[in-house]
Amino acid sequence: MGSKTFAIDLPCGVFYDLSNLVLDLNGTLTEDGNFIDGVVDRLKTVSKVLNVYILTADTCRTMEGLTDELQKGCCVNVHCLEHGRGDLQKLAFLEELGREQTVAIGNGCNDALMLKEAALGICILGREGASTDALSSSDVVFRHICDALDIFLKPNRMIATLRK
Repeated sequence: MGSKTFAIDLPCGVFYDLSNLVLDLNGTLTEDGNFIDGVVDRLKTVSKVLNVYILTADTCRTMEGLTDELQKGCCVNVHCLEHGRGDLQKLAFLEELGREQTVAIGNGCNDALMLKEAALGICILGREGASTDALSSSDVVFRHICDALDIFLKPNRMIATLRK
């Protein structure tokens, strides 16, 4: 998808040099199979600074329609998982991209491994909930996906949350 980077140097000596954003679909970007208000516009903006990948098992069987909506001016790669262990597939995808350059965002048990192993793991505690595995595997938790995506648009929020 090209070389994009989002670099941020936290005052505590932690430096993030990120190229990729991997997101879970159901419960993270969507609610009951529909994009949460504001998500598509933010993904369009974030995709200008990071390579954006959406991973899904297509639980709600809505991916085809959602992909059409995303392709209107949004540079996002959608990857459908095979049947079976989604957690291991998501981890393998993360490793293929490079853990050190990748942010992961999710909310479910099948997201916990990628959240833990990513350079930065973000859990969304939205209306569909979040698993305790996802919560404990993350570096930061947000109530709403738009707030999580906004930290790449307003980096001072990331500094305020993650500095030690």
